[in-house]
Amino acid sequence: MHRFSAIAAPGLEPIVARELSDLGVHPSIQTGVVNFEGDLNRVRLAGQLRCAARLLLQLDKGPARSYEELAARVRRIDWTPYLRPGADIEVSVSSQRSKLRFKDAVEKKVRLAIQDSLRKGRSPRRPQRGRGHESIPQRISARLVDDALTLSIDAGGELLHRRGWRTRSVRAPLRENLAASMLWAAGWAGDEALVDPFCGSGTLPIEAARMAANLPPGTTRRYAFEDWPALSNSRHSHSNRQRPWTPEMPIVGADREPQSLLIAEDNARRANVRLEWQHCDVADLEPPSPLGLVVANPPYGKRLGQHVQGVYSSFGRTLRNQFEGWRAVFLAPEASLARRVHRKAELLTQFSNGGLRVGIWVIEST
Repeated sequence: MHRFSAIAAPGLEPIVARELSDLGVHPSIQTGVVNFEGDLNRVRLAGQLRCAARLLLQLDKGPARSYEELAARVRRIDWTPYLRPGADIEVSVSSQRSKLRFKDAVEKKVRLAIQDSLRKGRSPRRPQRGRGHESIPQRISARLVDDALTLSIDAGGELLHRRGWRTRSVRAPLRENLAASMLWAAGWAGDEALVDPFCGSGTLPIEAARMAANLPPGTTRRYAFEDWPALSNSRHSHSNRQRPWTPEMPIVGADREPQSLLIAEDNARRANVRLEWQHCDVADLEPPSPLGLVVANPPYGKRLGQHVQGVYSSFGRTLRNQFEGWRAVFLAPEASLARRVHRKAELLTQFSNGGLRVGIWVIEST
């Protein structure tokens, strides 16, 4: 059995754990990480997880009190199931309360030890890659805490929020995995209408649409595990849907900025979903059906300065006057702003977005 770690934004671990449970594993939660065990094929979850930031496969854990002990531990690992000869290797180092506190020295030692191990090991079969598929850098995580080393390899390579469809965005966009976490927190299942009054580059509506259509989170991107020799006989299943998916229930993205809507439409085309976009202020927004879910990342912080309170108040009036009976989930950096939206807003959890602590707030019925 292998040990895996799904990296989660602190505060969102229970949401990532719920997603993993639905995918058939039994997770356990620690701060910033959700652990589980399974066979090697579980690395393919990197192509299915919507809410996690990374998926790591742990390769070794043990004491490393000197650079010699560190190198010896790295050399003992059989790297041939994961790395081809000449693979592009990136080493990420973190060190807390460790004698090995110089990250550059640790990175160099780990890299050289891996290369030495590969030279002495068996020559792995080269994976059969289709034409036009460039190899993906293999990211090795070396985490030192209290002179103990944990070595892992990143199944995704790039951060998992990089879906492949968002090539353009507005200022201060919400990461796709954080948008998916909001939708999971609201219990979004695609069986009700959805409206985003501040859609920006369309992240929330597009994530909602792909979740409702049961499309994998990534589109054109590839994952690091697809180059692992141990998994070279099969590939991650990428969606080859030809026609854009159109939801049965309305999914609407609205924004007062025309340029944002152009970007959102462009992103939706790459995500292969056909949604409805409206150019209007939040005060003028009308519901497309009697009931549904409002999901929103209102502007806050430096983006609006002193005017932020007015935006939240206007959002709240729209919910009360035009969206009576709808559910809502939204982000707010403090309770006073959330109460301007609705006095019954409840805080589910908090996480960091763009360096600012924000909360996910829910309203069961407006």
